Amino acid sequence: MTTNSYVSNYNEESEQDLQDDLVIEAIQMKGIDMNYLPRTLVSYDSLFGEDPTSAFNNSYVIEMYPANVDGFGGGGDMITNFGLEIKDTATLIVSKTRFSEEMDLNDATINKPQVGDLIYLPLTKSFLSIKHVEDESPFYELGKQYVWEIKTETFDFSYENFATGDNTIDDLINNDILNFDTATDTEEYGDNEDIQTEADTFVDFNVNDPFGVK
Repeated sequence: MTTNSYVSNYNEESEQDLQDDLVIEAIQMKGIDMNYLPRTLVSYDSLFGEDPTSAFNNSYVIEMYPANVDGFGGGGDMITNFGLEIKDTATLIVSKTRFSEEMDLNDATINKPQVGDLIYLPLTKSFLSIKHVEDESPFYELGKQYVWEIKTETFDFSYENFATGDNTIDDLINNDILNFDTATDTEEYGDNEDIQTEADTFVDFNVNDPFGVK
């Protein structure tokens, strides 16, 4: 027996539009204004699947709803052999319609949140990196999808360039987080020539005796 032909649960556009409007209203009432920072690849390494020199040149404000009502998830703050590691995770909900509206006004080439892009949460001054974008949760209410469910985790800064045009974000990163100019400063132990010179003072890198000590 097929479904009742007199009742349409998945093809009623007026009901879908109403549901979409209700979702947008709920996020705008209970959500938080966040900054969406799209990533621009500068020198992508296809072998490792990363680009530590990515650029973030824009910032777009859009409301999102934090699904983690009890706080951040993930491993939290941990002391390891490499120092303090913060591995917070968060799930954010954004309306597909509202996201498209904002991107159409600012950058029509962006049609959905992308893995690697950043979300700035002003409430906690947190930068979250997008790890996965789910587009089928909830599963086709009234036959349509209304939201992006964005899975994020704490962003680990490297040598990315931030020039978003938003002074709050740019000043926070350059003064409080990175605290150095990536264009002129280098990491203390990032120069291999200095390491080689220092090593030559106490180890003889002889081809026939690579571990010989002077």
